[in-house]
Amino acid sequence: MKSSVYFVPANSINDGIGKVFQLTGFLDLLPYRRKLGVKVHFGEEGNDNFLSPKLVNEVIKTVSTRGVQPALLETTTLYRGKRAGAKSHVELAHSHGFRLNEVLAPIEIIDGKRGENYFVLEANLPLIKKFKIGRGLRKVSLLLNLAHFKGHFVTGFGGAIKNIAMGLAAKGGKLDMHSLSKPYVNADKCKSCGDCLDVCPADAISFVRYVAKIGIGCYGCASCVAACPQGAIQIKWNEASDITQRKIAEYAKVILENRKTLHFNFMLNLTPNCDCYPQTEKPFMPDIGFFTSYDPVAIEQAAYDKVKDKIKEIYPHLNPEIALEHGEKIGLGSRAYQIVEVK
Repeated sequence: MKSSVYFVPANSINDGIGKVFQLTGFLDLLPYRRKLGVKVHFGEEGNDNFLSPKLVNEVIKTVSTRGVQPALLETTTLYRGKRAGAKSHVELAHSHGFRLNEVLAPIEIIDGKRGENYFVLEANLPLIKKFKIGRGLRKVSLLLNLAHFKGHFVTGFGGAIKNIAMGLAAKGGKLDMHSLSKPYVNADKCKSCGDCLDVCPADAISFVRYVAKIGIGCYGCASCVAACPQGAIQIKWNEASDITQRKIAEYAKVILENRKTLHFNFMLNLTPNCDCYPQTEKPFMPDIGFFTSYDPVAIEQAAYDKVKDKIKEIYPHLNPEIALEHGEKIGLGSRAYQIVEVK
């Protein structure tokens, strides 16, 4: 059976938001005063291609008519920068227009100050058995996934599935998806400050000749990466694209299990790279509109089909459909879809 994917063209965005909520029946699933997690990317410093706060505001106003309590959910990043810590991440989000009075929902960084707060879920999936998820997600059973669809230099494109998987995994979960190994110490940069020792929950760090050393007790939470003021603790970004895509699908599968989620793929400001890219880019094609579905695989397939030729032109060495193939295989969703035009 084909999954329903609703499509709203770019010239009908605001009116279309209310219509798709009615058509999908999502508003009827929202109990009064229940928390609604809204996953959105706030954009990297220097990047203006992220989803517009005004658009997020339209979504929040619509769902708030049912008396729910929406909160914008995010996690700390694996790489260094303002989004690597909760406080500076929120400050950056505010500077990008995601203030409470502008979007009508508070921000929650759900994996703690540096990514140290998470819980582990176990699942018997092909590549990963233990999944590190931001602890704040534990009490969230209703989700809205507001994804900005765009290109990505590792996976070919990033949309609804990646927004959930990378966006709600704790720092250690991101490490699982991106790297084959644990963090390592660049001895030339280490200043023996000891900050890494203070944050390591496994007591896996020691000093050898005034240089930090990460021992076998490390289980990959990656808190030390954000804590090091010198940038001496680093990540080997050495996972291949095909494996990263499969791991992303597996993280999305585990996170979405038993959570009622409506997914949006906004195909606006279609740039070659993701919103983590530290500069604004020119779109590679005009705005298309947005897709909505309960099926994360179907919505990704529908969006990718719209830009497939251009993505292949930008990233000829990548096969972005690996995540979709693997997602379908593990039960994340179906690649077969039918488009419902919203007028």
